[in-house]
Amino acid sequence: MAEDIIEEQIVQFCNMMHNLNRVYEDYARSVDIPYTTLEILDYITWTDDCTQKKLCEMTFLPKQTVNNVITAFNKQGLIELREFERDRRIKTIHLTPAGIEYADRYIPQIRKAEYEAMAQLTETQRKHLLDGLDAYCKIFRGVMPSGERQE
Repeated sequence: MAEDIIEEQIVQFCNMMHNLNRVYEDYARSVDIPYTTLEILDYITWTDDCTQKKLCEMTFLPKQTVNNVITAFNKQGLIELREFERDRRIKTIHLTPAGIEYADRYIPQIRKAEYEAMAQLTETQRKHLLDGLDAYCKIFRGVMPSGERQE
């Protein structure tokens, strides 16, 4: 019986995470921008020393997808690539004034909606949401196989 409840809760949790991602995808579609482009643009706006490698790690997007978006942004004059101080082979990604203007068409609406949604929760709900997700992530990381062979 308890196993059935946990199975149902896992499905419910996965559906909620999917629905949360769907909100971002629906927004991207509504403003006629590919979701991957919006996701990369979003991370560039708030990430210091942003690199293509960091973008891949944060978005879970393939290197080729990230490279295609960054190349397109560069050709459009939305970003500039600068040599990383500690390793000149690495290029950091920075929005140009045109890139900031472009990002300002989309990103503030996301931030405003995120803020409003969080603000509509009570302080207790916010605390439980964040504490619960943090605990789940830590436990899940601890029990998830690492991919190494178990012999």
